Amino acid sequence: AWLVLRDYLVPALLSGRDAKVVGHPMAVAGLTSAVDDANLRRLGVSMRDALAELGGFGTPRSAVERCAVVGRRDRVDDLVGEVAEKLEAKVSAIKLKIGPTAEDLAAVGAVRATWPDLSVAVDFNGTADADAIRSVARHNLTYVEQPARSRDMIGSAQFAKMLGCPVALDESIAGLDDLRVGEELGAGSVLNVKPSRCGGLAPSVELVGAASSLGWKCFVGGMVESGIGRSGALALAAQELMELPTDLGPSLDYVDVDLTVPIVTDTYGRVVIPDGPGIGVEPFSERLAERSVDSIELTRQ
Repeated sequence: AWLVLRDYLVPALLSGRDAKVVGHPMAVAGLTSAVDDANLRRLGVSMRDALAELGGFGTPRSAVERCAVVGRRDRVDDLVGEVAEKLEAKVSAIKLKIGPTAEDLAAVGAVRATWPDLSVAVDFNGTADADAIRSVARHNLTYVEQPARSRDMIGSAQFAKMLGCPVALDESIAGLDDLRVGEELGAGSVLNVKPSRCGGLAPSVELVGAASSLGWKCFVGGMVESGIGRSGALALAAQELMELPTDLGPSLDYVDVDLTVPIVTDTYGRVVIPDGPGIGVEPFSERLAERSVDSIELTRQ
């Protein structure tokens, strides 16, 4: 991404021409988000409100419910304990990262047995097999995420027929073409949208609108962003079409010291959406400098 930004995208932007870059959505997302942030700051408009207007959505929310993502653990008791800690922080849903192993499948059963009414989802990250799908299908899950590999939507469609709950697609859906294929095959009915993977916030708004028109439910996933990336993603999570809790959490879930003013939760455990101009928060320049690996200044010729 750094080389594409340095050698192609930013020089093209400064000279007012098309970079003619194919792919590299994260590099494109980084640049377009920065440009949008700068423009909105000049106008005194928040990204949250700008995205609502762009998509023709209703009034965006000021705080959103969150789904705590819990990774794999060696012991089931340890995982159940971590879920309990997340629930004490008032999260509204839990997602378990799992594989098709006996230990992981037992953990799903243990969480469901401990909290019969809790909203629980699982994320296979493309590793599911038929036996694992049959196992998790017994546990009244909110959704099963990415059961088959990212490019195997036929596999996800086959798994969807075995489940009594929706399939959420993450890595499989990077744009409108992928969404159309997923819909045609019956590969999913829930969309995990990540602005960085989709090429930025504007393409994500278009994708969410299209998915919602097909009857898909949507939520914003996370990629362990700093406060800079998370603030932009939260502006999308604030939109009314996001029917499911976001995977995005407060700063302290990720780092002790963020690159921005910390993202926080309210007394109800919801993530508060930054509402200042642009992405809503100001990066701390000294923290950016401390953590920078490389830098370059490009100017118009």
